[in-house]
Amino acid sequence: MGRRARTAGEKAVDQLTKLLTPPMEWDEAELLTLDNIRKATDRGTILADLLAIEVAKTPVSTRRVVELSAEIRQTESNVLRWSASLNPDAAVNAPKSVRHQQAANIRWGN
Repeated sequence: MGRRARTAGEKAVDQLTKLLTPPMEWDEAELLTLDNIRKATDRGTILADLLAIEVAKTPVSTRRVVELSAEIRQTESNVLRWSASLNPDAAVNAPKSVRHQQAANIRWGN
């Protein structure tokens, strides 16, 4: 019995996980985001297949092509946004402005 081929979503998650430097691990929220990325990428693959079928039909249903194209664009946008929200290099924190540091110090009484 053969091995099941990895889906596009699983491959995308694998690529994102390769960005982690050992011994870093994804936290629970990031794992949920990765699961959303996996599902959306797999859904995008299905939508792309459906779009190819619709475009091959004669006559082409422009309404259906536009609907599928919009769904694909939205799915791709979500995957990119979710991917950007992950921080695989947590050791590199965003710099804090002096103003924000002073405000935090005043709040905490330092």
